[in-house]
Amino acid sequence: MHPGHRHLIVLRGDAPEPPLAGEGLHIGPGGLPAEDVKRLLGKSFDFVVLDAREGLDADVLGQAHGFIRGGGALVLRLWTGGPPASAALAVWPFEVEAVGRRFPARIEALLAGFGAEPGVKGGPPAAEPGHPEQARVVAQLIDVLTGPPGGRVVILSDRGRGKSSALGLALRGLPADLNVVVTAGQPESIVEVERFAPGPVRYLPPAALVADSPGPGEIAKGNEHFDAILVDEAAQIPVPLLQQIVRRHPTARMIFATTARGYEGTGRGFVLRFLEWLKSEGPVMHVTLTEPIRWAAGDPLERWVFEVLLLDAQPAQLEGPVDPAAIEAVALDRDALVADETQLREFFGLLVHAHYRTTPGDLHRLLDAPNLRLHALRHRGQVVAACLLALEGGLTPAMCRALAEGQMRLRGHALPETLGVHAGEVDAGTLSMVRSVRIAVHPELRRLGLGQRLVEHVHAHYQPDLFGTVFGGTADLLRFRREVGYELVRVGASRGSRTGEPAAVMIRPVSPRAHTLLAHLRTTLARDLPAQLAWMGQGTLCVTPELEAALCANLPEPAPLSDEDCAHLSREYAFGPRTLESVLVPLRRFLAVCEARGDLARLPAEARRLLAGVQAGQGWEVTAGHMSLPAAMRAVRRGVRGLFSG
Repeated sequence: MHPGHRHLIVLRGDAPEPPLAGEGLHIGPGGLPAEDVKRLLGKSFDFVVLDAREGLDADVLGQAHGFIRGGGALVLRLWTGGPPASAALAVWPFEVEAVGRRFPARIEALLAGFGAEPGVKGGPPAAEPGHPEQARVVAQLIDVLTGPPGGRVVILSDRGRGKSSALGLALRGLPADLNVVVTAGQPESIVEVERFAPGPVRYLPPAALVADSPGPGEIAKGNEHFDAILVDEAAQIPVPLLQQIVRRHPTARMIFATTARGYEGTGRGFVLRFLEWLKSEGPVMHVTLTEPIRWAAGDPLERWVFEVLLLDAQPAQLEGPVDPAAIEAVALDRDALVADETQLREFFGLLVHAHYRTTPGDLHRLLDAPNLRLHALRHRGQVVAACLLALEGGLTPAMCRALAEGQMRLRGHALPETLGVHAGEVDAGTLSMVRSVRIAVHPELRRLGLGQRLVEHVHAHYQPDLFGTVFGGTADLLRFRREVGYELVRVGASRGSRTGEPAAVMIRPVSPRAHTLLAHLRTTLARDLPAQLAWMGQGTLCVTPELEAALCANLPEPAPLSDEDCAHLSREYAFGPRTLESVLVPLRRFLAVCEARGDLARLPAEARRLLAGVQAGQGWEVTAGHMSLPAAMRAVRRGVRGLFSG
């Protein structure tokens, strides 16, 4: 075995951990929680112990293996006996017994092919000496960073190819008088940059690069002149924030480095959304690193992880012209799908290619989650369009009330949650719903009506009260859904959005109750949407004139709103889980009434300042001022709550 290759060590049950030399990372019970792993992206270790005895998180596996240096080891603690079902996939009303075991069975089968080792072998971890490809890239980066103002470079590669070390090495070749800053989603992410840099690296969080309202004793970094800005793990940063950085610093030379194939679950978003936008702004140098530097070429651990998680899945290579008459619409059987590796790769490859949010964890969900269904169009056996659906709703009235009052959360019911909690239609969750989670058409066959044909096949296959979907709103997607009978009922502002677009909720009613619900939601949307869009437009979400026109198209007469309605909806916000954006219009009217009565005077000065920002429609970023956004959001809710006390 090559000394730069890495080892896979499998321990079953409570088997003792073998002695491991060097710096290690333990993930799972007793170690780093799985949800915190992404905070360490960019770091490297001699070994990683991943405790997966209660189930293997596909996203964490994809992240964890990339930490390990050549010659090191991934230690997998796995179950004894048969593979477990993932309790996290047991979406109500399904019990754990209904969860499939296809994904863990895939792991077991591929472990047998890998020949997992029972103990530690090999010598010390391999060094990272670099190679000609990286040296060439470093020279290119130095040329851009010392060249004309406004140069742009994008580095895309798989994990372990030396992106971060290339950034650090490039810093060595820069004149000392250049004002250079490095940014990333987390300060821990630039550890590898620092390891190869010539000295201390100046780090700033992304938001500081666009800030107009600095904290006490700080300068507005967004107004500082930078000669160069290096962005590592760029796909971890929301797309609109990346766009703001570019716009705010037009003369700075910029390098954006990120993982290409979805270990973080956002690499495709970076490529599909940000990179296309960046190219529209001016010339971009596109650089790739293909040769591994953290481990040796041909590494068996990397090959195994790619195979398990289908990280290299691609759409089908079409065999000749497509005959529309030879296309069939089918509901896929998942047992048959896992037995057909080619078709599984074609189906998942379409989702990865088309959707920025597709992660390795989605492979586990689409194989084993009992609430999901898979449909496809096939042409002579090849998958040319894919659709992933979720069965939702059918909740009891008591569950709906508990959701609306913030007394419970319910995984896997996105439509009931957004309609019942955020849109205020408490009983909407009692309706049966089929939600389109993902839909993708082969890139060579778009504009041929295949998406519409697949959606119509889905409509004919189910008989719920309504069909629905939630997606990052674009004018094209809104137009597509309207053509197949869907109507916009809500626009949301997700703080975690990496797309730059607001979330659009659309439904296609089937039953009389669903038609009644649609009519009420549409008049409420007509009343609230203009103020909501104005509020969102003050922040990081991008609402272009084209998108705003598409969102506001064909709205009915706005729903009436009395002072009593305003007080009721404001109370729901103050004491429940509703977002401020969902009650912005009634809340501002309620605050005006309170101001006229002198009620605001009894609130603390900070609460009055925040509520004044809400009344003025300034958006969260301006309203928050010196406070963090989460703190400001909590404080606004407390301030409104104070108006109902006493």
